[in-house]
Amino acid sequence: MKVFWLFLVVAMATIAGGQAQDAAANLTGNAERGKTLFTAAFKCASCHGTTGESGSPRLVPMRRTQADFIRFVQKPTANAMPAFGDQPAQALADVYAYIKSIPERTPPPVQSIPALNDVLKTIP
Repeated sequence: MKVFWLFLVVAMATIAGGQAQDAAANLTGNAERGKTLFTAAFKCASCHGTTGESGSPRLVPMRRTQADFIRFVQKPTANAMPAFGDQPAQALADVYAYIKSIPERTPPPVQSIPALNDVLKTIP
């Protein structure tokens, strides 16, 4: 009988976790609010830069899904990343929307960087 109750508890937790993940995936973020949270409230820009291209990992281009991003930010696996587990998923969806709204910058062609060209010419 104990095995049945244990199975039931594990099954319910698994279902609840899946529903929470589905709910996070279906949220619609507000990029404007996300920018305020990113730069001021959560201070993400202090490590990742205002364009999300600094620090590690770079946030632009965003490689995670919204649900994966929310899960990671709430309970990061990287020691350097602070946890935001107390933040509602909607606030993190707003931050995600802001990050996704940041355009990717294309690096300039190598030929347009004289110092780099000079260095490359010295390599046999």
